[in-house]
Amino acid sequence: MLRTLFGKSITYKLTALLSLVVVITLGIVLCLYIYFEKDFAHDTSAYQFSLATRTINELLSYTNGKEHNLSPQQIIEEVDEASGVNYITLYDNNGRPVISSTPSRQAPLKEKDLTQLQDLSYDHYISSMSEKTLDYIAPVRLVAGCQKCHHNGDRLGFVKVSVYYSQIYKHTYAMAKKLGLIFVSIFFIFGVISIFISETMVVRPLKGFLELIHKAEANNFLPRAEQNRKDEIGEIENNFNQMLSRITKLMAASVERERELVFAKEELRYKKILEKRSEQIEEMNKELGESVKELSLLYNFGQYIISTVDMNELLRIITTTIVDTLHYKECAILFREDNILRIVSAWGFEDNIKLIGMEFGLDEGISGQVASTGKPMLINDTSNEVGYLHYKGQKRTEGSFLSLPLKYKNNVIGVLNVGNDVPNSLTRKDMDFLSAICAQIAVVIENTRLYAQTKELSITDDLTGLFNRRHMRVVLDKEWERAKRYSQPLSLLMIDVDLFKEYNDKFGHLKGDEALGTLSQIFKTHIRGIDTTIRYGGEEFIIILPDTNADGAMIVAEKLRKATVEAFKQDGTIILTVSIGFVSYPDEMFDNANEFLYASDIALYEAKKQGRNTIIKYDSKSMQENDT
Repeated sequence: MLRTLFGKSITYKLTALLSLVVVITLGIVLCLYIYFEKDFAHDTSAYQFSLATRTINELLSYTNGKEHNLSPQQIIEEVDEASGVNYITLYDNNGRPVISSTPSRQAPLKEKDLTQLQDLSYDHYISSMSEKTLDYIAPVRLVAGCQKCHHNGDRLGFVKVSVYYSQIYKHTYAMAKKLGLIFVSIFFIFGVISIFISETMVVRPLKGFLELIHKAEANNFLPRAEQNRKDEIGEIENNFNQMLSRITKLMAASVERERELVFAKEELRYKKILEKRSEQIEEMNKELGESVKELSLLYNFGQYIISTVDMNELLRIITTTIVDTLHYKECAILFREDNILRIVSAWGFEDNIKLIGMEFGLDEGISGQVASTGKPMLINDTSNEVGYLHYKGQKRTEGSFLSLPLKYKNNVIGVLNVGNDVPNSLTRKDMDFLSAICAQIAVVIENTRLYAQTKELSITDDLTGLFNRRHMRVVLDKEWERAKRYSQPLSLLMIDVDLFKEYNDKFGHLKGDEALGTLSQIFKTHIRGIDTTIRYGGEEFIIILPDTNADGAMIVAEKLRKATVEAFKQDGTIILTVSIGFVSYPDEMFDNANEFLYASDIALYEAKKQGRNTIIKYDSKSMQENDT
């Protein structure tokens, strides 16, 4: 309602609020005035009664002094002329009316009034009260002159005065009218002053402050309020200026952050583009790297496998390189010999040696199918493949398996197997890459076979199948250097067939050639795999025994001598024997392999001298004396 009446102006609002306070205050004052009006009337009437009684006493005193010159009627009439008195009645000490200004009021006092008057300790009391009048009763006190005639106590009688309220209220109403005019004047002056003060001290500063707020709403935070006041409005302006300053800083920081955010978004966008391009480039580099790696592996693998001409070494290099370089778990190579597949090399298994020599038929397992069909086979999970033989129990039961044929001129010469212990870890990519490697492996294996055959023809004797004298020099030099470097024993047997010319003359050269063949088989049977048997020339043989001392050489020589005797015994007659001379290092010290070989020849010569079919160890001291 006030908002509708006074609108938005703070001046009128403040004035209305203050005026409301004044009106409420005046209302409270008037209410208090009205509340205490009766008491005021009582006090006024009591005052008038006291004036009346005092006048009566003075008139009585005057009458006494004048020998009763004034009658009671005159006294009452004199007093009744006072303003506001309704009537006056005089009573004697017994409460009986003596005289009254109004005859109808000459009733005697009531018993309760007399009792009250007897016990009265003050000047008067109110006997009755009506809507228009207020009645007072008080004793009439004796004065000095009255005591000559009156001897009944300290009073002559009683007086009753009835006073009108109207006369009292006239004064009250006049006072209220004056107070009302004063209150209206105060209210008007107060309103004008309030409007002026509000407009000057509050509204104008707040209007300027409101303009700043509107500018701030329009994002203009640069203007500031004038800080020339020390009151609450000045404090508000100061806080508002600080707020604007903070907002300005925040806006500047926000603009800077937005600028940085725009730059960051652009940078992030370009970064994502670059990352995407980088991922594409990385993927291409990865593919290119894998291709280069594959080509590099193919090249290096080719270099590895052509670096040796020894078949066993070649197969070892192939299997170990595939496992170590290509990171497969295991690898095995099987050669095809007619209808048999035989494992010739293995790497990565629990027992590689145990697999060497294991054979499979062409109708057995995955390898047999690959060798028969000439097509590779990929097994993703060997535990679910019935045809997978697990290398006859030597291989774990689960994993991936890949078998590829080794082809040379469209002929399957073998099979290459690789495996992992994780199912589905081998893919078509592995098959394609290993197929390219298998093509190289097949060519190198065949070339190595041809080389081995050619080399074997060049270093072996056609008649006996033993190594010839050319190969003897290579083996002897290698074993001599190894024995000296590692301080290992080395023995050399030189064997000659006794009276072989007579044997040929007696039995013929064909029988002589058969005899040499038989001797070569005897030598092969009774020596180790690391030993080397050589046909040195004609009917002479040399056996190189690595890691063998003099006692071991003597045992081998004796086995060969006895085996020869047993082989060439006819009807209890020995028809062919051998003489053996041997030398052992380091029992005898030499400067080179030639001296070592020459010492064995000296020992053989000594065995011939001592009757043939005997064995002589080279002794440098005794044989040097014999030479001397």
